[in-house]
Formats: sequence, C-alpha cells, structure tokens
Amino acid sequence: MTLERLFQINLAILYPAVILVIAAAGELGHRLGLRLRRLDRERPDLGTLTGAALGLLALLLAFSFSTSLSRFDTRRLMVLEEANAISSTANFALMLPQPAQGAILTLLRDYAGVRLNLGIPFDPRKMEREIGRSLELQAQLWQQAVAVTTTAPQSLPAHRFVASLNEMNNIHERRITALRYHVPVPVVLMLMSVAIVAMMFAGYNAGATGARRLLPHLIMAVTVGALILLVIDLDSPHRGLIQVPVQALVDAAQGIPP
Repeated sequence: MTLERLFQINLAILYPAVILVIAAAGELGHRLGLRLRRLDRERPDLGTLTGAALGLLALLLAFSFSTSLSRFDTRRLMVLEEANAISSTANFALMLPQPAQGAILTLLRDYAGVRLNLGIPFDPRKMEREIGRSLELQAQLWQQAVAVTTTAPQSLPAHRFVASLNEMNNIHERRITALRYHVPVPVVLMLMSVAIVAMMFAGYNAGATGARRLLPHLIMAVTVGALILLVIDLDSPHRGLIQVPVQALVDAAQGIPP
C-alpha cells in the first residue's frame, strides 16, 4: 500500500486505530518505567524530555492543522468561483442567437451537474470518470463557441461568452488540483511518530515515579488522536464529517434557464 492510500482509509476505521496505537505507546512506556522502578535503578528525570516531546507534538499539530484548514478554504473558494463562472457563462450565452443559445445552455446544465457531484461520494475511479466527462462537455462548449464566433466574428456577446468560458475552464483545472493535493503524507506520519514518542515518554516518566493516572493518559490519547484525524478529515474532502459545501454549485445549476 502506498503512502497516499492513507487518505483513502475509512475514517471510522482509522480513528480507533490511531487512538489504540497512541494509547499502546503510553502503556508500553509505563511498563518500562515500572520495570525500572522495581529494579530500583537510578531514575533519570524525563520531565524535560517529555515536555520537549509534547511541545514538538503541539507545534506539528498546529502546523498540520493550519495547512489542512488552508487547503479546505481553498477548495471551498474553488467551488464558489466555479459556480460564479458557470453562472456568468450562462448569462452571456443568453445573449447569443438560437440555436446556439439552447445548445449551450443544455451543455452548461449538464456540466454543472457533473461538477456538483465531483468527488461525492469519494471514489478515485468515479472522480476520474467525472473529470473525463467534464472535459468532453468543455470540448462541446468550445465547438459551439467556435461556431458562434465564426458566424459573427465582431459580436461583442460572443467574445464575452468566449472569455467567460475560458475562465470556467481555468477554474476546472484549479479545482481538480485542489482536490488532488493533501498535506504531505510524511508530515502526517511524522505527526504520528512524535505523538507515539511523546506518549511513551509520558508513560515512562509516570511509571518510573509512580505518579501514573490512567484516566488522564486515556484522555490525552483520545485528544491527540482526534486532532490527528481532524487534520486528515479537513484534508480529505467529501469523505469524512467535514465536507466542502457545494450549495453555490446547486444554485448555479438551478439558475441556468431551461
């Protein structure tokens, strides 16, 4: 399994697994600390190391969350821009003569429907089919644009329609790029690694000093696991609890005249 497949794992499975791994790391550290205490060996003060590991974990969590939230906002903005571009293209199409006007509006309705369902529900093969269908509809729209500008090369509405269609195509590429790219998987793996090390230090220190409390360690594991999954969820549109709203595309599709 490649690293990118991490973003395709069901979050309902991934969340308990992450919590289990982090909690197990804390338990392992605690058992090692207890063993050291029973042997009555010199107990090094791991408070500084534990604090440093937890501080590094907090820094990585903040960085990863900020990056994921930024990408989520970008995807949301792309939906809004695409909806505006489709609406503008439809408005300029209304200025064109028949029969081109009717054909273009029909193609735009189909295009808006495809873009509305892009990546929903998440399935890489379905998404590739939707991208292919989007490109087919774009090609047909450009054929109509060529026909209109050939018939009336000096027509201002035709030139405005072409400019709007070009912007719609450009937004298509930007939205696809935003959907495909995530927080780098090595960053997520580093986040998990630091969380495991920090929990091991905390458990070890508690075991060596006899100050362990089970409930706080479980709460810590659940909290860190939830934050890591929040980073993945924000960066995995249309698969988890947090989804990119597409109401703007719904409104754009409904606003295209029949």
